[in-house]
Amino acid sequence: MEKDVKKISLGQNINLTLIPASKFKSNLVSIYIQRLLDREEVTKNALLPTIIISGCEKYQSSREISHKLDDLYGSSVMGDVSKRGERQVISFKIISTNQKYLDEKIFKDVIEFFNEIVNKPLVIDNGFKKEYVDIEKRNLKDRIQAKINDKGRYALERCFEEMCKDERYSISEYGYEEDLEKINEKDLYEHYKKIIKTSPIDIVVEGDFDEKEVKEIITKNFTFERGEIIDIPRTTYEKKVEKVKTIEEKMDITQGKLVIGYRANIDYSDENKYYPLIVGSNVLGGGPHSKMFVNIREKESLCYYIYSSVEKYKSILFVSSGIESQNYEKTVELVGKQLDSVKKGEISKEEIENSKSALINSMKSLGDSIGGMSDFYFAQGMSKTNSTVEEIINKVASVEIEDIVKAFENIELDTIYFLRN
Repeated sequence: MEKDVKKISLGQNINLTLIPASKFKSNLVSIYIQRLLDREEVTKNALLPTIIISGCEKYQSSREISHKLDDLYGSSVMGDVSKRGERQVISFKIISTNQKYLDEKIFKDVIEFFNEIVNKPLVIDNGFKKEYVDIEKRNLKDRIQAKINDKGRYALERCFEEMCKDERYSISEYGYEEDLEKINEKDLYEHYKKIIKTSPIDIVVEGDFDEKEVKEIITKNFTFERGEIIDIPRTTYEKKVEKVKTIEEKMDITQGKLVIGYRANIDYSDENKYYPLIVGSNVLGGGPHSKMFVNIREKESLCYYIYSSVEKYKSILFVSSGIESQNYEKTVELVGKQLDSVKKGEISKEEIENSKSALINSMKSLGDSIGGMSDFYFAQGMSKTNSTVEEIINKVASVEIEDIVKAFENIELDTIYFLRN
């Protein structure tokens, strides 16, 4: 399947990726709009996806949109915002039944409808509909406030905020509650026009389709108004740690949340180090086979959960754990010891093989549900790495212990964050 993936430039910094996937009875079309994380516009960007899918010129209410989606054999449309390194990505997706299973061809109608939603939003008196803006402001406010309910996620974000205080990565992709009052429907509409004109745009189609037909329909029916496209620089990944930060916060919680952030200082395009870093992180804390799980959770019974992961675009390795407050010092000490063990190459054959197997199975599962490959290929294009799933699997499979030692040699402790009761 992967060798048939096509990447086509439509001009004006709009790229089309076609991913054939015959196992699904649906087709998915995704639009990804890239912005640089910016404190001044991040809240506006976070509001946009749900406002845009609330109504457009032709279908002015959620009810009208819902009726049209029913006419398109139960299609569905979604909008969201995410953070990838120091970029904020606004996405719109439409999923529809593959026309091979229907009595009529609907792909053109689906794309025409999708274009109406994205490129012809509902505008009243030179702005978005005030009612929709007010509703989505309330919804976004609730979403921002709800972050504190997931204490593990909250602790992770707080660690990154402190760790990357003067870097764009510390900015939240959902924006900030205090910015909402200042946003009005006219300014927000002007901002939307600006980002459509100036942002890199990716269109990704995943499913079972005729390549020539799909390219022709998308080229003819998407009508993005384009201007001078912004340059989005690569996220900086190297940072020398001058002084380790230790942050402790108190909250009325039953279980303490510990997050330890390390600078890995590895460029994700340096495949000779990046994939060993990923395998090494899995050896450290990737599951029941990992050093931290066995030695800190099982043997010492110091935590409820513990895992490590790598933030690809920012080259941060972090450890997250749920512990009792009295176990803080001991847990921090043992995490350091397990990391040192990986740095020294004290890795058994079983540990490295289990880690590689877990990562390979995760990569293979990307194609199990529609959307996984779309996000994967968009991310590959965005990072200009352009590896296939098969190529990544082969790179992971070939990692040796000495490769992990080299990848881990520049890892530095940066921040210890602890949320306690």
